Amino acid sequence: MASPKRDNARAARILVDAALFGDRKACETHKITDRTLRNYRAALDADTELSALYAQLSSLVTTQTWAGELNSTLTTLIRKLGGMTQELPGSTAENIGAVTGAIKVLSEIAITREVLGQGVSDAGDGQPDQSNPEAGSTDPTA
Repeated sequence: MASPKRDNARAARILVDAALFGDRKACETHKITDRTLRNYRAALDADTELSALYAQLSSLVTTQTWAGELNSTLTTLIRKLGGMTQELPGSTAENIGAVTGAIKVLSEIAITREVLGQGVSDAGDGQPDQSNPEAGSTDPTA
């Protein structure tokens, strides 16, 4: 009797979960055996559809996770930095240097985000990214 056709979309999801959370957790979550997981891994080399689905899903999951963490962390740090610079007393050389350094760091972050691509547009909170001109506001402290 021939074995049933593998559900490649499900297999790709399980393989991504195994990469992110470990084999044991993926097997428990998806109610499969360790042997089935090993079979899915072995099929990655021979099955171009499974391989493509895995690559696409892996990239999507990694990008979403990274983008959400990046945006929320940057927003927190930008607000913290803004508060710190406002609390600096006077215009001493040290304070001017601190503010200049902060501006440099923020500029480098902005350039890095632009180089990496505009695909990073959601902080994971369901709201448009504040730095996205299409969202209406370019003020990251708004």
